[in-house]
Amino acid sequence: MQTVLRKKPKNKTIQVSNSLEQKILDHEYGIGELLPSQHALAEEYNVSPRCIREAFKTLETKGLIGVSQGKKAIVNSDNLNAIVENLSASMFSQYKLSKKLLQDLLEVRTNLEVSAARNLSRDDKRSITVKHLYQKIEKMEQLVSQLEKDFSQDACNEFKRIDYEFHNLIMQSNNNIILNTIMKNMEPHLLFILMKIDESVPELKRKTNDYRYLTESIDSGNTDLVVALTLTSTTKLNNEFNKLNLPDENHPLS
Repeated sequence: MQTVLRKKPKNKTIQVSNSLEQKILDHEYGIGELLPSQHALAEEYNVSPRCIREAFKTLETKGLIGVSQGKKAIVNSDNLNAIVENLSASMFSQYKLSKKLLQDLLEVRTNLEVSAARNLSRDDKRSITVKHLYQKIEKMEQLVSQLEKDFSQDACNEFKRIDYEFHNLIMQSNNNIILNTIMKNMEPHLLFILMKIDESVPELKRKTNDYRYLTESIDSGNTDLVVALTLTSTTKLNNEFNKLNLPDENHPLS
Protein backbone atom coordinates (compact mmCIF):
# COMPACT_ATOMS: atom_id res chain seq x y z
CA MET A 1 0.00 0.00 0.00
CA GLN A 2 1.48 3.32 -1.06
CA THR A 3 1.50 6.19 1.43
CA VAL A 4 0.33 9.45 -0.13
CA LEU A 5 2.33 12.48 1.00
CA ARG A 6 0.32 15.60 1.63
CA LYS A 7 1.16 18.49 -0.62
CA LYS A 8 3.08 20.98 1.48
CA PRO A 9 5.84 23.48 0.77
CA LYS A 10 8.43 20.99 1.99
CA ASN A 11 10.78 18.69 0.16
CA LYS A 12 10.10 14.96 0.07
CA THR A 13 12.79 14.10 2.61
CA ILE A 14 11.14 16.30 5.24
CA GLN A 15 7.71 14.89 4.41
CA VAL A 16 8.93 11.29 4.69
CA SER A 17 10.82 12.07 7.92
CA ASN A 18 7.75 13.74 9.44
CA SER A 19 5.50 10.85 8.40
CA LEU A 20 7.79 8.17 9.87
CA GLU A 21 8.32 10.26 13.00
CA GLN A 22 4.58 10.52 13.54
CA LYS A 23 4.14 6.78 13.11
CA ILE A 24 6.80 6.22 15.78
CA LEU A 25 5.22 8.75 18.14
CA ASP A 26 1.82 7.12 17.57
CA HIS A 27 3.40 3.72 18.41
CA GLU A 28 2.75 2.23 14.98
CA TYR A 29 6.39 1.18 15.25
CA GLY A 30 7.33 0.13 18.78
CA ILE A 31 10.64 0.47 20.61
CA GLY A 32 13.00 -2.28 19.47
CA GLU A 33 11.05 -2.85 16.27
CA LEU A 34 12.72 -2.66 12.86
CA LEU A 35 11.36 -0.18 10.35
CA PRO A 36 10.62 -1.54 6.85
CA SER A 37 13.66 -1.73 4.58
CA GLN A 38 14.80 1.38 2.73
CA HIS A 39 13.68 -0.24 -0.52
CA ALA A 40 10.22 -0.99 0.86
CA LEU A 41 9.83 2.54 2.23
CA ALA A 42 11.01 4.06 -1.06
CA GLU A 43 8.24 2.16 -2.82
CA GLU A 44 5.68 3.02 -0.14
CA TYR A 45 6.38 6.75 -0.33
CA ASN A 46 7.20 6.76 -4.04
CA VAL A 47 10.59 8.39 -3.47
CA SER A 48 14.22 7.49 -4.09
CA PRO A 49 16.26 5.33 -1.65
CA ARG A 50 18.47 8.37 -1.09
CA CYS A 51 15.43 10.26 0.22
CA ILE A 52 14.78 7.46 2.72
CA ARG A 53 18.44 7.47 3.83
CA GLU A 54 18.29 11.22 4.47
CA ALA A 55 15.03 10.83 6.38
CA PHE A 56 16.68 8.13 8.51
CA LYS A 57 19.52 10.56 9.33
CA THR A 58 17.00 13.11 10.58
CA LEU A 59 15.21 10.55 12.75
CA GLU A 60 18.55 9.27 14.05
CA THR A 61 19.59 12.80 15.02
CA LYS A 62 16.38 13.12 17.03
CA GLY A 63 17.20 9.90 18.86
CA LEU A 64 14.12 8.09 17.54
CA ILE A 65 15.96 5.39 15.57
CA GLY A 66 19.36 3.78 15.20
CA VAL A 67 20.70 2.69 11.81
CA SER A 68 23.01 -0.31 11.54
CA GLN A 69 25.73 -0.86 8.96
CA GLY A 70 23.28 -3.09 7.14
CA LYS A 71 21.13 0.03 6.72
CA LYS A 72 18.38 -1.40 8.91
CA ALA A 73 16.67 1.07 11.20
CA ILE A 74 15.47 0.11 14.66
CA VAL A 75 13.23 2.25 16.87
CA ASN A 76 15.16 3.48 19.92
CA SER A 77 12.54 5.81 21.38
CA ASP A 78 8.87 6.63 20.89
CA ASN A 79 9.11 10.20 22.16
CA LEU A 80 11.16 13.33 21.51
CA ASN A 81 12.60 13.70 25.01
CA ALA A 82 16.08 12.77 23.80
CA ILE A 83 16.40 15.61 21.31
CA VAL A 84 14.98 18.10 23.81
CA GLU A 85 17.41 16.96 26.49
CA ASN A 86 20.36 17.18 24.08
CA LEU A 87 19.35 20.64 22.92
CA SER A 88 18.70 21.72 26.49
CA ALA A 89 22.11 20.53 27.68
CA SER A 90 23.80 22.40 24.86
CA MET A 91 21.78 25.56 25.27
CA PHE A 92 21.79 25.94 29.02
CA SER A 93 25.54 25.41 29.27
CA GLN A 94 25.93 28.78 27.56
CA TYR A 95 25.16 32.34 28.56
CA LYS A 96 24.62 33.40 24.97
CA LEU A 97 22.63 31.97 22.09
CA SER A 98 23.18 31.87 18.36
CA LYS A 99 20.39 32.43 15.88
CA LYS A 100 20.87 28.86 14.64
CA LEU A 101 20.35 27.47 18.14
CA LEU A 102 17.18 29.50 18.56
CA GLN A 103 15.95 28.18 15.21
CA ASP A 104 16.61 24.64 16.45
CA LEU A 105 14.71 25.42 19.63
CA LEU A 106 11.69 26.58 17.64
CA GLU A 107 11.77 23.44 15.50
CA VAL A 108 11.84 21.27 18.63
CA ARG A 109 8.98 23.25 20.10
CA THR A 110 6.92 22.76 16.94
CA ASN A 111 7.33 18.99 17.06
CA LEU A 112 6.54 18.79 20.75
CA GLU A 113 3.55 21.12 20.66
CA VAL A 114 1.93 19.37 17.70
CA SER A 115 2.29 16.06 19.54
CA ALA A 116 0.93 17.55 22.79
CA ALA A 117 -2.04 19.20 21.02
CA ARG A 118 -2.88 15.94 19.27
CA ASN A 119 -2.89 14.03 22.55
CA LEU A 120 -4.85 16.77 24.30
CA SER A 121 -7.62 16.62 21.69
CA ARG A 122 -7.97 12.90 22.48
CA ASP A 123 -7.87 13.29 26.25
CA ASP A 124 -11.24 12.66 27.94
CA LYS A 125 -10.19 15.06 30.74
CA ARG A 126 -9.20 17.93 28.43
CA SER A 127 -12.00 20.23 29.65
CA ILE A 128 -9.84 21.71 32.44
CA THR A 129 -7.03 22.68 30.06
CA VAL A 130 -9.57 23.94 27.50
CA LYS A 131 -11.10 26.19 30.18
CA HIS A 132 -7.69 27.71 30.92
CA LEU A 133 -6.97 28.17 27.20
CA TYR A 134 -10.21 30.11 26.82
CA GLN A 135 -9.22 32.30 29.77
CA LYS A 136 -5.94 33.18 28.03
CA ILE A 137 -7.81 33.97 24.82
CA GLU A 138 -10.20 36.28 26.67
CA LYS A 139 -7.24 38.19 28.11
CA MET A 140 -5.69 38.48 24.65
CA GLU A 141 -8.99 39.74 23.23
CA GLN A 142 -9.16 42.38 25.95
CA LEU A 143 -5.61 43.52 25.18
CA VAL A 144 -6.32 43.66 21.44
CA SER A 145 -9.39 45.80 22.12
CA GLN A 146 -7.23 48.10 24.27
CA LEU A 147 -4.50 48.28 21.63
CA GLU A 148 -7.03 49.18 18.92
CA LYS A 149 -8.04 52.22 20.95
CA ASP A 150 -4.61 53.29 22.20
CA PHE A 151 -1.41 51.46 21.29
CA SER A 152 0.86 50.73 24.22
CA GLN A 153 4.12 48.79 24.10
CA ASP A 154 3.46 47.52 27.62
CA ALA A 155 0.11 46.10 26.52
CA CYS A 156 1.75 44.58 23.46
CA ASN A 157 4.41 42.92 25.62
CA GLU A 158 1.71 41.64 27.97
CA PHE A 159 -0.08 40.11 24.97
CA LYS A 160 3.11 38.27 24.04
CA ARG A 161 3.55 36.95 27.56
CA ILE A 162 0.01 35.55 27.48
CA ASP A 163 0.71 34.23 23.99
CA TYR A 164 3.58 32.22 25.45
CA GLU A 165 1.40 31.02 28.34
CA PHE A 166 -1.27 29.83 25.87
CA HIS A 167 1.21 27.59 24.06
CA ASN A 168 2.74 26.50 27.35
CA LEU A 169 -0.65 25.26 28.57
CA ILE A 170 -0.83 22.98 25.55
CA MET A 171 2.71 21.77 26.18
CA GLN A 172 2.06 21.11 29.88
CA SER A 173 -0.99 19.00 29.08
CA ASN A 174 1.37 16.10 28.25
CA ASN A 175 1.99 15.63 32.00
CA ASN A 176 5.63 14.73 31.34
CA ILE A 177 7.51 16.07 34.37
CA ILE A 178 10.95 15.94 32.74
CA LEU A 179 9.77 17.57 29.53
CA ASN A 180 7.83 20.27 31.37
CA THR A 181 10.90 21.08 33.47
CA ILE A 182 12.97 21.50 30.33
CA MET A 183 10.30 23.69 28.76
CA LYS A 184 10.32 25.85 31.90
CA ASN A 185 14.06 26.36 31.42
CA MET A 186 13.40 27.32 27.80
CA GLU A 187 10.92 30.02 28.84
CA PRO A 188 13.30 33.04 28.71
CA HIS A 189 14.52 32.02 25.25
CA LEU A 190 11.02 31.56 23.86
CA LEU A 191 9.94 34.89 25.35
CA PHE A 192 13.05 36.47 23.85
CA ILE A 193 11.95 35.25 20.41
CA LEU A 194 8.37 36.47 20.86
CA MET A 195 9.51 39.91 22.02
CA LYS A 196 11.83 40.28 19.02
CA ILE A 197 9.04 39.72 16.48
CA ASP A 198 7.06 42.82 15.50
CA GLU A 199 3.34 42.24 15.00
CA SER A 200 0.69 44.79 14.09
CA VAL A 201 -2.55 45.04 16.05
CA PRO A 202 -4.55 43.47 13.17
CA GLU A 203 -2.05 40.57 13.19
CA LEU A 204 -2.52 40.13 16.94
CA LYS A 205 -6.27 40.12 16.41
CA ARG A 206 -6.03 37.45 13.70
CA LYS A 207 -3.75 35.39 15.94
CA THR A 208 -6.29 35.56 18.78
CA ASN A 209 -9.06 34.41 16.43
CA ASP A 210 -6.84 31.54 15.27
CA TYR A 211 -6.24 30.52 18.89
CA ARG A 212 -9.97 30.51 19.59
CA TYR A 213 -10.53 28.31 16.53
CA LEU A 214 -7.76 25.97 17.71
CA THR A 215 -9.21 25.76 21.22
CA GLU A 216 -12.69 25.04 19.87
CA SER A 217 -11.18 22.23 17.79
CA ILE A 218 -9.41 20.79 20.85
CA ASP A 219 -12.65 21.05 22.81
CA SER A 220 -14.62 19.19 20.12
CA GLY A 221 -11.91 16.53 19.73
CA ASN A 222 -11.25 17.29 16.06
CA THR A 223 -7.72 15.88 16.12
CA ASP A 224 -6.85 16.33 12.43
CA LEU A 225 -7.84 19.99 12.51
CA VAL A 226 -6.02 20.51 15.82
CA VAL A 227 -2.79 19.15 14.32
CA ALA A 228 -3.14 21.32 11.20
CA LEU A 229 -3.89 24.50 13.18
CA THR A 230 -1.09 23.92 15.70
CA LEU A 231 1.41 23.25 12.93
CA THR A 232 0.29 26.39 11.08
CA SER A 233 0.57 28.53 14.20
CA THR A 234 4.02 27.32 15.26
CA THR A 235 5.41 27.31 11.72
CA LYS A 236 4.28 30.91 11.25
CA LEU A 237 6.28 31.90 14.34
CA ASN A 238 9.33 30.03 13.04
CA ASN A 239 9.08 31.80 9.68
CA GLU A 240 8.76 35.23 11.29
CA PHE A 241 11.79 34.58 13.46
CA ASN A 242 13.83 33.47 10.44
CA LYS A 243 13.15 36.88 8.86
CA LEU A 244 14.73 38.73 11.78
CA ASN A 245 18.07 40.35 11.10
CA LEU A 246 19.94 38.84 14.02
CA PRO A 247 23.67 38.13 14.05
CA ASP A 248 24.63 34.51 13.50
CA GLU A 249 27.24 34.64 16.22
CA ASN A 250 26.31 34.28 19.87
CA HIS A 251 24.38 37.13 21.39
CA PRO A 252 23.00 37.84 24.87
CA LEU A 253 19.31 37.47 25.69
CA SER A 254 18.36 41.11 25.72
